[in-house]
Amino acid sequence: MAEIEVNEDDRVYSKRHLWAQLDRENMIAYVGITDFLAEQLAEIVSIDLPMPGDEVDVDTMLIHLHLRNRIHHLRLPLTGRVTEVNKEVLDNCSLVHLDPNKYWLLAMEYDDEDELDLLMDAEQYSEYVDLL
Repeated sequence: MAEIEVNEDDRVYSKRHLWAQLDRENMIAYVGITDFLAEQLAEIVSIDLPMPGDEVDVDTMLIHLHLRNRIHHLRLPLTGRVTEVNKEVLDNCSLVHLDPNKYWLLAMEYDDEDELDLLMDAEQYSEYVDLL
């Protein structure tokens, strides 16, 4: 599954312009970049992601977007374990620019529901972006 159906009721956002589509019942989050970030970045040439099985901590820089002339590092929005990486996006990075809201980068089991309180809902994120 390379893309997911957008559900704003189950999506949270970080100040670093990542979204997490939540499956709260199974404590799974699909993580991707926001439209705002995709518009700010030049063409993504390649993406480095943690490996499935990796234990990850919130705010750790483990997503690296390689652009033509620099690398943009992103911090994970949650703590947990990577369960899957989106191989389709790794093979074709332009998909992220095509529709950043549908094409996720990685899926993870998250450990701490309290960390969700540190993230924003869609309305809060929209207000945050308007201030930038």
